[in-house]
Order: sequence, then structure tokens, then C-alpha cells
Amino acid sequence: MGEMIMTIKPCKECGAPVSDKADACPMCGAKVKKMGIFLKIILWFFGIMIFFAVVGKIAGPSKPEKVASSQETTQDASVTSEPTKKENWINHVSKDEMRGTETRATRTISTNEADFEFPYNGGSNLVLTVRKGNGGTDLILNITKGQFICSSFDGCKVNFKFDSGKIQTVTMVGSDTHDTDILFVESEKTTKMLIQKLKESKKLIIEPSFFQEGTKQFTFDVEGFQEP
Repeated sequence: MGEMIMTIKPCKECGAPVSDKADACPMCGAKVKKMGIFLKIILWFFGIMIFFAVVGKIAGPSKPEKVASSQETTQDASVTSEPTKKENWINHVSKDEMRGTETRATRTISTNEADFEFPYNGGSNLVLTVRKGNGGTDLILNITKGQFICSSFDGCKVNFKFDSGKIQTVTMVGSDTHDTDILFVESEKTTKMLIQKLKESKKLIIEPSFFQEGTKQFTFDVEGFQEP
């Protein structure tokens, strides 16, 4: 049999020390009130409830933080998954401070390349430019590496096709400096017609002729064109 623990408490009448096992105070004879078993059970039950309530409060706050973190991750994923729209045209403005004039241009690059022989090997793109200045509006073709075939007297014919429309043959000419990598649309009327087509179309195929290479086709995504 284990040793029973005895608790000493002061007498409520005289203040003398009294054991919780004694029936009365040894000094004044006052009876000691003992806690009933039923009251002990009730106090024990409430003590357990308070214990679990405290534990629940301590452990509880971590859940909302996890939920919030999950929601933020979902929102971040939805933002990063939105596709960025590609700009097909690059705008440029050049100013002549001496003459007080301004030239505006917008250009786009072919989505495909042509493979030429040495010394122009490695892939070449065609660049389409619409330029507006004091001298009027020009539609210009540049090849990044290569040489166009175009007569200095009669010009040359270049095929244009917008979307699923008919092939249009356009007369083009070289530059005043006789550069072999640049062509201009000869007619002002044709230039205006092509610019209008650019405003209405999404796709353009251009087919120029090249020195010792024959004709090559270049495809352009022209959607979003705005006249400079």
C-alpha cells in the first residue's frame, strides 16, 4: 500500500494547522469540511475542459496561415500563366535638328529565315519598313544578309500576298546609292495600297529574287500595324 499524502491547511476558526485527514481542529475543535467525491469529479471535469481549450488555442492559428499561403500561391500562378502579347512592329523616330524635320518609321521582321550560300550563310531575315518623312511615305525591304537582283533602269518585280488573297506583283527599285540589300516600292499609289492592306491583314508573304539564289519566300505577322 503506497504512502498517503497529507495536506496541512489553517483552521478557518482559530488559524491553527489542521490536517485534511482530521475530522476536527485539535486546538478549537471546529469541524473540518471535506470535499465530496461528486464535487471532486465536477472540478476534475472542468479542469480537463480548460486544458483542451488552452491547447486548441495554441495549435489553432497555424491553419489560417497555411490556407492564406495556398491562396497567394494560386493567385501568383494565375498571374504568371497569363500569356504576354508579342508586339509585331517596332516604331522609331529620328529628328534632324538642323532642318527641324522629323522622320517616323515602323518595321517588322520575317518570322522565317532563308539559307544562302557563303558568304551570306547562317540564315537571313527580310525586314519590312514603312517610313514617313518630308519626302513622302516609303515602303522598304531590307535583307539582313544577301543581295537582291534588281535592274537600275527597269527595277524588279516582287510578289506580295496578304492573308489568303491573290498574289500581287509589285514593281520595286534600288536605292540612289545602289545598295544591293535594299528595295523601295516604286509607285506612290502602290505604296498607299500596300499600307491599306497592312492595316486590314494579319499575315503577309513576300517573294523577292536574290543574286545566285533565285526567289525566296518570307512570312510576316503584320497584325497590329499602325501607320507612322
